[in-house]
Amino acid sequence: MKRIAILFAVILVIVLAWTGAWFYGASLIRQNVTELASADGETTPRVTCERLDVGGWPFWFDVTCTQPTLANGDLTFSAADIKATAEAFDPFQIVASVTGPLTVEDAFTGSRRRVDWSDLKASGRLANWRIARISVVADGLSLADTTGGDDPVAKADHAEAHLLDVPEQYDATRHLATLRGYLKLDHLAAPGLQVAALDSTLDATANGLPDDIRTWGARNLLSDWEAAGGKLTVNSFKGADEERNFSVTGNLALDGTGKPNGQFNITSKGLVERFGALVPEQFRGLILGQPAADGSYSQSINIAEGVILAGLVPVTTIPALF
Repeated sequence: MKRIAILFAVILVIVLAWTGAWFYGASLIRQNVTELASADGETTPRVTCERLDVGGWPFWFDVTCTQPTLANGDLTFSAADIKATAEAFDPFQIVASVTGPLTVEDAFTGSRRRVDWSDLKASGRLANWRIARISVVADGLSLADTTGGDDPVAKADHAEAHLLDVPEQYDATRHLATLRGYLKLDHLAAPGLQVAALDSTLDATANGLPDDIRTWGARNLLSDWEAAGGKLTVNSFKGADEERNFSVTGNLALDGTGKPNGQFNITSKGLVERFGALVPEQFRGLILGQPAADGSYSQSINIAEGVILAGLVPVTTIPALF
């Protein structure tokens, strides 16, 4: 009986210690979300919840944010709710779902947009506050302009986005990470752009990023990125339907004044015919180049100190980004 009593006492101590640890973790979650609501919404995005619930004891953290709102500058994003779940043993691996619609309001232009979906799931994993993987997968996406009514803008059967760490390019000495992003859209339709069933993919890499994501909102990320020698490389951006296709590769970096520099190479076939009415004739050659014998087009877009040049001809400028 004495051994049983000792065993029971040990189990009780473990349960009480674990319960205390769980409630401490839950209080940290509430504290961090509350701190997001106190941000200014300008230098740091402000996130608020009409109601915040944290449950899942003893093995999970189930967090529900009802009527979430994110304010960043002139833009305000709102949804019905966000639900996120993490194992109490591994809180840096999270699975989340979002109930739509997502509304986007721009206070500067007065425009309003709504994004709907039939299913949307997200997941993420951190390694010592460094992004290991973030994924978002959605089905039945649609975008509408609700500024003056409810006008359809675009829709896609399926979309997915993935952001992955590139561990072999991690700079532990300077605490700089390299991230690789993938984006996939299936059967994109955008009547205003005369797109009916476009399949497209994007593969891009960015290096020189701070490895601790907790510092991203508390510093000038773009100026730090430039100082670290950061570069965005578009490994492949391509799309095609039954009759038309395009492909883009290139790179972009910032100079010490925040002005972008880079080069992008564009090849296409059928875009001029598709967008003929949308692009004035005098600009078609500047944007897409001149046709080859097979009907394809190619063009190099150069960016030098914020000036965009189609070939050697200046087209427009991009202001300093910091």
